[in-house]
Amino acid sequence: MPACESGEGGWEGVFRGEGRLAMMITMTEPSNSINISAPGKIILFGEHAVIYGRTAVAGCIDLRTYVNLFTSADGRIYLSLPDLGVERTWLMKDVRKAVDKLYEGKSDDNAPPCLELVVPIARQICGTSEDQCGVQQLASLAFLYLLIGVARKRKDLLAVKVTVRFNLPSCVGLGSSGAYCVCIAAALLQVAEIIPSPTVTAANNASTWSPQHLETIRLWASAAESLIHGRASGLDATICTYGGVASYRHGCKIEQLENLPDLKVLLVNSKVERNTSRMVTLVKDRLKKANFVVFPEVIDGIFNAIDAISRDAIKILGQPQHSKNRKTCSEDEHYSLQEWSMELYSDVNELCRINNQLLIALGVGHPKIDQICTTLARYGIHPKMTGAGGGGSLFAFLKPNTSQTVIDMITSEVHKLGYDLWQPKLGGSGVVLHSSIPEEFRLTNDAPHSPDKKTPSVAPSPKLSPRL
Repeated sequence: MPACESGEGGWEGVFRGEGRLAMMITMTEPSNSINISAPGKIILFGEHAVIYGRTAVAGCIDLRTYVNLFTSADGRIYLSLPDLGVERTWLMKDVRKAVDKLYEGKSDDNAPPCLELVVPIARQICGTSEDQCGVQQLASLAFLYLLIGVARKRKDLLAVKVTVRFNLPSCVGLGSSGAYCVCIAAALLQVAEIIPSPTVTAANNASTWSPQHLETIRLWASAAESLIHGRASGLDATICTYGGVASYRHGCKIEQLENLPDLKVLLVNSKVERNTSRMVTLVKDRLKKANFVVFPEVIDGIFNAIDAISRDAIKILGQPQHSKNRKTCSEDEHYSLQEWSMELYSDVNELCRINNQLLIALGVGHPKIDQICTTLARYGIHPKMTGAGGGGSLFAFLKPNTSQTVIDMITSEVHKLGYDLWQPKLGGSGVVLHSSIPEEFRLTNDAPHSPDKKTPSVAPSPKLSPRL
């Protein structure tokens, strides 16, 4: 990304040599520093169909995105995303000028700003055109959209310095953009005092917000994420905000699933990056062709079948026997309550197989996805794509009481094929404010990562290493 010259009253582009400064600043943790994180997510059932009003089931995973933010009176805005190779700076006075041009009247509600009005100005400040749709450009654009929005409501807002660290890879269906937008939205809304400091206790000495203020975060984050993915269901931002395992239908209140069995999952990264917006458009075009050319009921029938799978999964996972002899669990036990029977496992395993085949029928499969499915099927496990498809990631439920020997065999075989594998915790906290600076910002190596480094900087799981 080339550096840009700044003129009189102009904006500044990529700053050189200041990425180290941004990281050093976060490690010293100024007194007004805030540290926020949000989880990634996996869609268990219902992707693509959820965009067309059907039900989806999704859960957060403990691969999190972290944001450190503090304010400064020097008038310079910094955005540092070392894992994506992004180091940007702008002038706060240019943001204020944009706010003055866009908003002459008062705005008393806490709704996110109008995309049609703000995005062109954000592009001008960002220095990107509509045909620039790389991860780096879109991350910067989403940040500026949110910053302009809060600056509209808090005219005396000081310049912000923001550093973001990712513990999950991007472009593989794990909600990295949703987690990013949720973290940035929460941090900016908090520093602008649009939402108060959180008061609800969460795991690991963190805290979260009331449902009312979480909803404000979700709305802003969902609007920002639409800049990255185009038309989106809002599912990612919802799960990354609220956490847990939940069912979601557009226009309806999210419903957290309770009394869940002890859900253990495998997560495989095919390392085939894909563009969510492109996959969504591909399915949309298939639907349009089906409606106006030859088979108007076929694609709609696939969506209805996926909807039925989601609803059946909700019934299976919420069966009352899971709550028998229920123990009291803390948040960090990630909503995993009871052992589940082989019979119930077989049911959801079969639903995964069918759902994956329906996604392939929609045209979002990939040969590497097929290879991973064939490999795990030898162990009686049926993975499914999670997210938009076309590559990305797959998840699978583990059989009850799967031995470590079998897990090690699966891990070895998957790694020999060149894929990454995790065994993340499913469920748990959504967006939280940390009481102290997270370990992710205490790195001794403050040099930015290369732009093409998408591997998560996560410590190995106690059971499965993310990279071997």
